[in-house]
Amino acid sequence: MLVTYTRNRYLAMKLFITVLLSFVLVNTSVAEGNSNSGDDFRDTAYKYQEKAKKYDNKGKHDIADLYLQMAKIKLNAASKADQGDWDDIDWSEYHEIEGKIAKLKSHKK
Repeated sequence: MLVTYTRNRYLAMKLFITVLLSFVLVNTSVAEGNSNSGDDFRDTAYKYQEKAKKYDNKGKHDIADLYLQMAKIKLNAASKADQGDWDDIDWSEYHEIEGKIAKLKSHKK
């Protein structure tokens, strides 16, 4: 019970930090007068955060953690897109995580 409580607090804090980072990045970009080229990435990151909550509630913490990592990558990409640094966005880790999630989902049915 204590392990589950501690794990849930850890995931809640991780999610809070991710959302806070997203908020800071959006507001920094708007304050600087940049266009929000990365809004689609932020929208996707939010969806991944929601999926992470769903899988965490189902007890599938490994999948939840991977979705949080994908959200973090998308938020980083949003920041770079807002700055016009499209060429600096690296999707290799993102695609690796997609593969891990697909593999875990196929084994856990």
